[in-house]
Amino acid sequence: MDGKKALYYGAIALAILVGVSVVLSVISAIIGLATAVVSGIVTLAVLAGLVYVAYKAGSWLLGDDDSPSIDSVGSGSAPSTSVDAVDSRQDRLRQQYVEGQISEAEFERRIADELETEELDDIDRELERER
Repeated sequence: MDGKKALYYGAIALAILVGVSVVLSVISAIIGLATAVVSGIVTLAVLAGLVYVAYKAGSWLLGDDDSPSIDSVGSGSAPSTSVDAVDSRQDRLRQQYVEGQISEAEFERRIADELETEELDDIDRELERER
């Protein structure tokens, strides 16, 4: 083999080596970029989860139950209203009657008072709307 052929094959080998090196560098850069993007997304997701947990823990510790929960916002239900309060009072009366804390006559009297109050509240709301 003469010197020219050896130089020619050496140049071809060097070109192939440089080409493979460039291709591997580009692939390595793409993999590095993809890894950085995935790592950033995972970091943001973990951070958002921690912030949510801290918010819920703070709400629980401070007793802030007035705000609607995430579940109720998604389902379209409204925050508690005066109708819920009336139902709650009636439920309390029923519970007291069932537990024997009040008599049947007392239960009926109090329920009648609640229903009367509820009707008056409805009339007041209707008058407010008409104004």
